[in-house]
Amino acid sequence: MTTTPDESESTGSEQESESTPEEKPAVSKTHTKVTGVELEERFAAWMMRRREKGQARAPADRARLLRRGVTAVMSAGILAVVITAGVTGESFKTTTADNEARILRLTQQLDDAQSEPAKADVGAQLSQLAEAAAADAERVAAGEQTFAELYYQAGVQPSSHDGSPNQATLEIVAHRRDLAPLFDKGSFLVSDKEAYSTSSLTPFDATTEIDPRHAWYIRYDGDKAAAPSTYAWKVETVMPDLSVKGGSGATNQAKVVWLCRDTTSDEVLAWASARYVRKGTAGAFDHLALVVTAAGAPHENPAVRMPAGAEVPELGGTVTQEAGGKR
Repeated sequence: MTTTPDESESTGSEQESESTPEEKPAVSKTHTKVTGVELEERFAAWMMRRREKGQARAPADRARLLRRGVTAVMSAGILAVVITAGVTGESFKTTTADNEARILRLTQQLDDAQSEPAKADVGAQLSQLAEAAAADAERVAAGEQTFAELYYQAGVQPSSHDGSPNQATLEIVAHRRDLAPLFDKGSFLVSDKEAYSTSSLTPFDATTEIDPRHAWYIRYDGDKAAAPSTYAWKVETVMPDLSVKGGSGATNQAKVVWLCRDTTSDEVLAWASARYVRKGTAGAFDHLALVVTAAGAPHENPAVRMPAGAEVPELGGTVTQEAGGKR
C-alpha cells in the first residue's frame, strides 16, 4: 500500500513530536484564512485518497478470503480421504497407495489455490457450487434413509395371497423414480423398465456395480431388513474440485462423500462417493462409487453378499463408475 507525500510528511512530524515531548512546536505568528471552497477541495482530495486505498486493498482482501475458504474446503476433503482410508484399508486387504496419491494431489491443489490470484467472482461461484452440491447431497442421503424405512416395511407388511407385491414394495419402485433426477442419466446401468420393476432380482451384479436409483446399502438382521433406526446415511464432505476450471477460473464440479454408520456403535458400515456437476442452475451426480466395510459386510442382503475375503476398491480414482456403474 503506497503512502502519499502529504501523509508521510505528517506522519513524520507526528513521530518527531512524540519522540521529543519536552519540545513545544513553535506557534506561527501569521494565520492564513481558509475559505469554504478550499475546505471543500481539501475534503474532496482526502476522500479521493481513501477511495484509492480501499480499491487497492479490496482485490487482495477478496483473494485472501477466497483462499481461506478454499483452504477449509480442501482440508475437509483431505480429512475425508484419511477417514475412509482408515475405515477400509485393513478390512479388505487393500493398500493405501491410492489414498496417499490422492491426498498428495489434494495437497498440491490446496497449495495452488493459496498461491493463485483469484478473480472477484470466483469466491461467489465456489460458494454457489458448494451450496448446490450440499443441498442435493442431503436429498440423496435422505433418499437412502427412506430406502431403509421402505425395505424394513416391505419385510414386515403382510403379503397378498395372489402373489402381488405389498404396498412398501410398490413404494420402493416409486422412490427410485423420485431419486432419478438427482443423477446423470449416463450413470444408469439398466433401462427404466428394469430399474422400476418390482422383481426381487437385481438386474446387475450388485457386488461389483450399482445403479444409483437402487438402494446403496440395506442392513439386514438375518433374512430381514433391519430397523431403519439402527443405521443412518449422512453427508460427510462436499469439496469443489479445483483441478477442473472453466473459462471464468472457477470449477463447476465437486466431490461428495457419504457415510453410513451404525447408530449405536458409530461404526462405518458403508460409504459412497460421487462427482457433482453443476450446469447453469441445475446439477446432477455421476461417477458413483460404493464400498461396504468389514463392519457392514456381514449385514448385507444375503442374496447379494460379497464373498469373504474379496477385495473392495479404495476411494481413489479407480472406483468411479466411468460408464455408469462399476464400483
